[in-house]
Amino acid sequence: MSATVKQILQLLDVFAPFSLAEEWDNVGLLAGNPDSVVDTVLCALDFNRGVLDEAVCRGAQLIVTHHPILFRGRKNLCESDNEGKMLCRLVRSGIALIAAHTNYDNACPGVNDALAEALGLTDVQTLEHGLRVGTPAQKTLGAFADHAGRALGGPVRRYGDPGREIRNVAVLGGAGEDYIADALAARADVFLTGEVAYHKALDAVDSGLCVLEAGHAATERPGISALARGLQIEADAVEYNICVLNSEVGSFY
Repeated sequence: MSATVKQILQLLDVFAPFSLAEEWDNVGLLAGNPDSVVDTVLCALDFNRGVLDEAVCRGAQLIVTHHPILFRGRKNLCESDNEGKMLCRLVRSGIALIAAHTNYDNACPGVNDALAEALGLTDVQTLEHGLRVGTPAQKTLGAFADHAGRALGGPVRRYGDPGREIRNVAVLGGAGEDYIADALAARADVFLTGEVAYHKALDAVDSGLCVLEAGHAATERPGISALARGLQIEADAVEYNICVLNSEVGSFY
C-alpha cells in the first residue's frame, strides 16, 4: 500500500510525538505537499546540500531530518542565500521535508536512548529533558572516555581525572551544557554530551562531575540510525510500501 507525506508524518507522531517538542522549536512538515505519494524516505541529521543531492540521487520523495531549518522568519524565497537556494531546489525537486528535533530528543525511546545504547550503558534510567543515566562497563573516567571515542567514531575532550572511579554516566546528545545541574542532581559521576563551554565544564568538575565533550553530530548520529529503523518498523506494521534509508552523507561538525 502506498503512503503519503501526511501519513508518514502521522507515523512519526507515534514514534516521536510532536507534542513533546519545545515551544521554541520548528518541527513537523516544513516543506512539500502533504498529499504527495512517498515510496522512499531519507533520514539525516541535517538538511544540507549533500543530503539534498543524496535524496535526489536515491529517488527519495521525503527527507526527515533531526535539525530543522526556517528558525528565523523568511520574507522571501529568493535564491540569494544558502537556505533560500536549498528550499527552492527542494520544491523544484518535488521533495518534502520533515523535522523531528526536540520531540525526538524528549521521546522514549529517543535520541539519547540510542546514544546510551551505542555507549553500552546498562540499567538506563529516563529523566526529564531527555537525560539518560546508566552504568558503564568501564570503571575509570579514562577508560570510559577512550571507549566513547571508539564507539562514537570521533575525539572526546575529557574534563576530570582519568583515574577517577565511575559508576554512573549521564548522557545527552547535542548541546547539553544547560543540563549539568540535572546530571549532578541524578548523582552521575560523568556527564557525556556533544558540546559544553570550557568554563562550564571546569565548574562541573569543581562540583564533582566529570565531563566528556564528544561532538554534537557524533552524539546524535546514533539517533538517526534508530529513527530510520523505527520509522521502517512503523511503516511495515501498517503495510506501507516504503523504503526508509539512513543518509550516507557525513555531517560537517
